[in-house]
Amino acid sequence: MKKNGFPKRDHLCSHLLIERLFEPGGSKSLQAYPLRMVYREADSTQVLISVPKRLFHNAVDRNRVKRQIREAYRTNKSLLATTKPLSVAFLWLDSKHYPTSVINKKVCNLLQRGSEQLAQQSC
Repeated sequence: MKKNGFPKRDHLCSHLLIERLFEPGGSKSLQAYPLRMVYREADSTQVLISVPKRLFHNAVDRNRVKRQIREAYRTNKSLLATTKPLSVAFLWLDSKHYPTSVINKKVCNLLQRGSEQLAQQSC
C-alpha cells in the first residue's frame, strides 16, 4: 500500500458521521484562512472536503480547489498519524483561487495545530 495514498476508505461519506462531526459541542475547529478544519475523534481517520457552490459557481473551479486540498492533505497526512483516529472536514471559506503552495502550507498548519491540541488533551 502507498504511504501517501488517499484510498476510498479514507473519504468521509457516511451521513451519520458527517452529522455527528458538525453537531454542536462535540467537535473542535481551527482556521487558517481560507481553510477551516473541523475535527472529532472517531473509529478511523476519514476526511471530507467541502467547497461551497455559492463561492465558486462553476464546477471546474470547485473541483480545482478540492483537488488542491486533497493533494495537500495526502502529502501531509503523516502529521495526524501519531494521534488518535479523527473525522476531519476541510471547509473552503473564500471565493478566490490560491496557489497550490499556499494551500499546502495552510493544510500543513491546520494538521500540526490539530495534532498539538489532541496531544495536550491526552496529557
